[in-house]
Amino acid sequence: MAATATPGNGTARAALAHRTREEKFSELLATKVEQGYEVESQGDTEAVIATPGRRRRFRAQIAGKRQRISIDELGNRTTRGLESGDAR
Repeated sequence: MAATATPGNGTARAALAHRTREEKFSELLATKVEQGYEVESQGDTEAVIATPGRRRRFRAQIAGKRQRISIDELGNRTTRGLESGDAR
């Protein structure tokens, strides 16, 4: 028997929860951008952000603080510092 998305089942609630996560994440990301962070990469509920740093004279990379921010299934914010070599 195939599952269908009706207003009372878990599939519809999960979709609503995902939209709520996306809205909370959008608010968090907007706040970080207002604080001066730059977005390096972004998904629906996760992003890698960095503070602008000074440009190094002989290297193309930017020296700055990088973080991965996200919103989990329960709506909790997670911020984790990243090393300069961590994947984007």
